[in-house]
Amino acid sequence: MRLARAGLGVAAGILVALAPHHATAGAPAEPEDAAVPIAGAFVYPVGDELDYTRPRPGDANGYYISDPYLARRGSKGQRMHRGIDLSNGSGGAPVHAIASGVVVVADGNALVKTRRKVKAKTTKVVKGKRVTKTTWKWKTSWTWRTGWGNYVVLKHTLPSGESVYSLYAHLKAKSVAVAPGEIVAAGETIGQVGRSGRASSPHLHLEIRKNVPADSDERGEEEAGPEPTVQDRTFALLATVDPMQFLEAHVRKFEDLEPGSWEARYALAACRDGLAAPDESRFDPDGSVERGEFYRSLVLAFHLSTAFPTGDWSSTVAALVGAGVLDDETAQAQKSNDKVTQSDALEILLRCLERHTARARNLAVLDPMQVCLDFNRRFAGNQAARAAAAKARTAAARETEARRKAEATRVARARKAAKAAGKTSRVKARPVHPVAPVPILDPGFEALSQSKKSLTRAEGCLLLASALRARSERMSALQRAAIRVAQSG
Repeated sequence: MRLARAGLGVAAGILVALAPHHATAGAPAEPEDAAVPIAGAFVYPVGDELDYTRPRPGDANGYYISDPYLARRGSKGQRMHRGIDLSNGSGGAPVHAIASGVVVVADGNALVKTRRKVKAKTTKVVKGKRVTKTTWKWKTSWTWRTGWGNYVVLKHTLPSGESVYSLYAHLKAKSVAVAPGEIVAAGETIGQVGRSGRASSPHLHLEIRKNVPADSDERGEEEAGPEPTVQDRTFALLATVDPMQFLEAHVRKFEDLEPGSWEARYALAACRDGLAAPDESRFDPDGSVERGEFYRSLVLAFHLSTAFPTGDWSSTVAALVGAGVLDDETAQAQKSNDKVTQSDALEILLRCLERHTARARNLAVLDPMQVCLDFNRRFAGNQAARAAAAKARTAAARETEARRKAEATRVARARKAAKAAGKTSRVKARPVHPVAPVPILDPGFEALSQSKKSLTRAEGCLLLASALRARSERMSALQRAAIRVAQSG
């Protein structure tokens, strides 16, 4: 086997062990959303994800703060504005989650019907005289459950383990695109800008609240509604923070990442998943990864620690040893500041995949074929990357054609059988959707497994993306590559 000839006997053993484990029935797939996501970096909910004053691609205008935090409202200033209003003069634009999180409330139908008794006067003519009587009747009206109108609340877990909540209010009718319990990625669309609830014009009302009780006088827009839900009342009891100050401190911008580059694509996603923790202004995508940083990313991506990771070397190593990824002797011989080679990184990642499932919401939503192309291009070159992509597309086209022929054969046989029986066939051809190409990482995998080059920080993020599997897949593209290479050796 080529890997063995390259001197990577341990890695080769892992690949051979992987092949029968996944080629047969294997272990049941773990639910993708079983673990709480980490909100490692934030984005703005409207406008450009890193600068809300500029439009996103496809939008006409950026946004401005039309009503600030803690502004006084009401005829006597009796109400306090516990969030900020973001406006651009129109509605309908997508509203995005500011970070990875879990949907706590998704109220997309906040307009409720109410009935109440009202006095009504009726006039009758009795014996030639007009007689007026006061009676009671039911009056039906529509009102908003809360001043927020249609709204969504997300819970975010910061890398420190602290929880914060974000609320997106006044969303457009029928635009709420999430449901309670769902996990969303940073930048994922959750609704559209509207003017539901107590709103005189289209805008997004954004609140951010800590996971601590608020002062007794700290009340927000929720007071306006006639019948708030349990979730409304619970959320209103939490203390608010200035949303703009919070976002300015947590939106990550790196001056050394070129927008649209492959490095930016994976580095930003890894930061938003909490898997990369560079300094505030620079990511250093070409810098070598230290073992402590790479191991910490694995512990977080594979959720190898039951306690929330502290990030120190001893707890990181203990988590890997406890998960069966490292043995004590190997762990004692390693140091946190050791540089990680590409082959070493692949080997330890395969050990994790042999026993666990990687979960990283922001890296997982990247296009699998783009990940495949970037992976092969980075580690095996442009020609190998194009050849692998073409092979994947050809295989998908053949599978699509085979399914169409099978469907045509089924319909023809049914019609033939009906004709032989003197009947008219009512069997119709079912639509056959094109088969999606399956990413092929084999060229990049083979080159990576034999490389003694230091793994860069951007490459580490790309490698983690290749280890994630799509929701419907039992294996990641990296696992499939490992099996094919092992079996062909």
